[in-house]
Amino acid sequence: MNSVYQRIIGALQTNAIPKVRAIHIMKEGLDSNPNAKFGAIELDDGTIGLTYTKLGGALKVLQDDSLYQQFLGQPVTELAKLYLEPAPWQQVLGSGALNAISQKLLRERGFEYSKAEDTLALLKLTAGDRVGMVGFFPPLIDSLKEQGIPVTVIELKAELARAEENLLVTTDPQALTYCNKILITGTTVINHTLNTLLPLVKDADEVALIGPSVGLLPEVLFELGVTSVGGRVILDGETFLKRWQGGEKWKSSALRYSLHNSQYQ
Repeated sequence: MNSVYQRIIGALQTNAIPKVRAIHIMKEGLDSNPNAKFGAIELDDGTIGLTYTKLGGALKVLQDDSLYQQFLGQPVTELAKLYLEPAPWQQVLGSGALNAISQKLLRERGFEYSKAEDTLALLKLTAGDRVGMVGFFPPLIDSLKEQGIPVTVIELKAELARAEENLLVTTDPQALTYCNKILITGTTVINHTLNTLLPLVKDADEVALIGPSVGLLPEVLFELGVTSVGGRVILDGETFLKRWQGGEKWKSSALRYSLHNSQYQ
């Protein structure tokens, strides 16, 4: 059984399992609304866990809400079980449930989120570094190239592979072994590819996992070998959902945060 799933479910008190109040999936403006790529699992206490919906055609499948209506009013652990299933739409909903559970537990602990550092600051860059990226982050690549820091990007589409000055785009994940600073998109947690990537970067100095869907208990990710996380926490669920539905920026309804393993206890 998946270790991420086991650790998060194991952290719940079995006599206080929250229920699912709502599953928010965008149904209109799927191509025009920038927020359509995110969905939200809302618990009965108002806690919200985010997930990324445009993974393997999941958003199109999730337009059929009969697939998940039965989970409303049920313990969130039932929804979380979908994370273990093979279909992308199931993993999308299951990971959102695990994020919601994690955010509830962190709030109960009184955890204080620190405002996010610049993404590249998480890598603690120095001269001589080579950055490996799983996920294409154009602004970050441009910044690294300006600093003269070479970048290796792992890409799924072979037609995008190329090599130019200080930039290698390749379909071969083994290329990460030549990089000492690593940046990984949070979608790798959803589709279960993070566990296959981390052995390739076990000798890296820094491994940062970033994205709005990175809302899991930090210690679970740190135990796997991630050194820092950058995610989002929803501070005001009602305002967030209005902004999300309207395609607006989330502003003060959410906080972009980052955390290094050296800061976490």
